[in-house]
Amino acid sequence: MALNPKQFGTVMKNARMDKKLTQAELAEILDLSLSYLKDLERFKNTPSLEVFAKTIQYFNLSADTVIYPDKNLHNDTYQEILRRLSQCNENQLKIILATTEAVLSVNNSQSRQD
Repeated sequence: MALNPKQFGTVMKNARMDKKLTQAELAEILDLSLSYLKDLERFKNTPSLEVFAKTIQYFNLSADTVIYPDKNLHNDTYQEILRRLSQCNENQLKIILATTEAVLSVNNSQSRQD
């Protein structure tokens, strides 16, 4: 499976901006040249496995976001939820899961009634 440079660049840039890092700061953190990082964010290069792993580990991201792009790739709300989930503790995640299941259950019930 090939890694999609556009998907990776978009995720990397959004995560960097969320942490209010400059490209130069992130390049130093990840031990990359500034030009290579810029190329990644502009979809002009595909990251090595090592760079991919460093990036998702540093930002505490799900690899699925990059490897399995879906219809929510450009949905800002969806991306914000994913970023915020990584900041939750186990109890908070359980509450979010229960809330999500309840919302989906109500939505499914309403769909069956229509």
